[in-house]
Amino acid sequence: MKVLVTRLTGGLDDVELTLEPEGDGFRVSVDGGSHLVEGTVGETTRVRIDARPVEATVRTQGEEIVVELPGGSYRFRLRDPRAPRLKRRAAQEDDARGELHAPMPGLVVEVLAAEGEAVEAGRPVVVVEAMKMQNALVAPLTGRIRSIPVSPGTPVETGQLLLAIAPEDA
Repeated sequence: MKVLVTRLTGGLDDVELTLEPEGDGFRVSVDGGSHLVEGTVGETTRVRIDARPVEATVRTQGEEIVVELPGGSYRFRLRDPRAPRLKRRAAQEDDARGELHAPMPGLVVEVLAAEGEAVEAGRPVVVVEAMKMQNALVAPLTGRIRSIPVSPGTPVETGQLLLAIAPEDA
């Protein structure tokens, strides 16, 4: 079975995992390597990876899978291979282009502007709900709204374009 996940810790990249039953566990292939994983999975996960004991806590947090090991915490999200691949962008580059991107996964609750409307930098233009909190996102620059590819009720992923503004002097 192939599973595609997005690694959220240490950058945003997609990782393909292949899981195949083997003996009392699974053969897991990832990042060009292959590992035999045997053990029990539960609230506390105790497994042997290539015969080395590993203890971890695995939990879901919203749509994310959080794996906590003695050396750190790692976050992943299952990804539909049909969905477009998203990458983190540098916020300054987005601001200069007049693009507003979702800072985290959530749900668009309200769009406070319309295409063609003039907006001032810093004016709230889109409200996104994430982790039961509503966040008013502001226009990155002064200009005219050129596109709004989302509407209230649209689920969004980290990095997804919410709104684009043509700079005032363009």
